[in-house]
Amino acid sequence: MNEPVTLRGRTICPEDLVQIKAVISLHWEQGRQAISRELCRLWDWRQENGLLKDQVCRILLRKLEDLGAIALPAPKRGISNHPCPFG
Repeated sequence: MNEPVTLRGRTICPEDLVQIKAVISLHWEQGRQAISRELCRLWDWRQENGLLKDQVCRILLRKLEDLGAIALPAPKRGISNHPCPFG
């Protein structure tokens, strides 16, 4: 990852990547949702209504994976917020 990644006000720095990789390692078996929820708790990354930015965090994690910065466990239920290829 050569350039910083920013999504919804969160910029990922090298220290964040170390933390992300540690959380992924600890929660690999529980899956992506557990990973994103733990990161949101650690970062206190919340919506205006106080709920965790869980879905946004998963999008951020997929973006980091696409850039080759991290590896994620396979999705347990498929990816619901990607466009359907059938129209």
